[in-house]
Amino acid sequence: MREPTPEEVAFRFKVRGGNLTRWRKEEEQGNFIAQRAGQRRAGGGGRGRQWADMEKVLFERFRERRAIGRPVRRGWFRKVSTDLFRIHYPERDLTSFHFSNGWFGSFLRWHQISLRCITNTASTLPGDFAEGILNWLKFNRRNSQLRDEDIREEEEGDHSSQPMIGQYQLQNICNMDQTPVPFEYLEGGTYNLVGEKTVWLQSSKSGWDKRQGTIQLTVFTDGVPRVKPLLFFRGQGVGATIMRERREYDPRVVGNFNPTAYANSSKVLEWLDEQLIPVLNSQPTLLGIDLFPAQQTEEVLDTFRANDIVVSIIPGGCTGLVQPLDVSINRPFKDILKVSQVQLKIQNQREGNLRRFRKRWRNG
Repeated sequence: MREPTPEEVAFRFKVRGGNLTRWRKEEEQGNFIAQRAGQRRAGGGGRGRQWADMEKVLFERFRERRAIGRPVRRGWFRKVSTDLFRIHYPERDLTSFHFSNGWFGSFLRWHQISLRCITNTASTLPGDFAEGILNWLKFNRRNSQLRDEDIREEEEGDHSSQPMIGQYQLQNICNMDQTPVPFEYLEGGTYNLVGEKTVWLQSSKSGWDKRQGTIQLTVFTDGVPRVKPLLFFRGQGVGATIMRERREYDPRVVGNFNPTAYANSSKVLEWLDEQLIPVLNSQPTLLGIDLFPAQQTEEVLDTFRANDIVVSIIPGGCTGLVQPLDVSINRPFKDILKVSQVQLKIQNQREGNLRRFRKRWRNG
């Protein structure tokens, strides 16, 4: 294998070719000191930081702001750096400091800061998920085998017109999942320290997080929507305001209320009796759900057994890998919901502006 050319090395490691030549000369002269992974350039070499005192305080302000979940964007850096310049260098004219792309980029690199997308969840997965998924797949395969009565029906010529997977018709293999629906979406980006996997942001309006709802979706293997989405709001579901809101609900969605905005066992039973069981046609059913206490009570499990529903519990920590709703549906659903919410907000603002304009017009 041939040795790479200096141009190839520079392109591979995103460094200037001139630096490679200089580093090689320093190495030959015995003056080159290699850095460890993640180590910044040692002080004393090259041109010093011109506004070192101001930059040190700016970096501390940045860390304090991110520690409480506040966003940090370019405008914040511009304003705070200008204010700090006035404080630390009162004898210098403000025009001496330029918030240029070069200075800002150098400051970010020096302090290991990058522009990150906001997320409120960590992206790590358990190291032993493979064994859990394998056991789950074995459970599904074992419980999908034809039973004795199914074999006799096939031998007698009683064949179903529906596609089958083992003993289950496609319309009787389903997945149900609940996912939070926030009233305020965390969007945009913020500057954050390099290497942190969780980039969180404090809600801009107190109380919005407490008004978070939960949407429960159910999908079937044949792709036919048989069960309405179930939306849980936090609260008791009583009062004149709630009654007015209920009249505005879309008939294709079932609205419900719960003090925790999550389904408890009674709500799960209500969903089974009123929505799921009526569409199963008394056929064997495989229902994939995650591990949720409200779905594991004796009363709920008895209802599953009484209606020939085999519950396939998805291993903890693996829903993002194997649960159909998590893998393929929840994210695009939330994206569509977010766009619709923004459009509705703009529409309401326009209607509000129009009402205020008409009021001013009538009042002269």
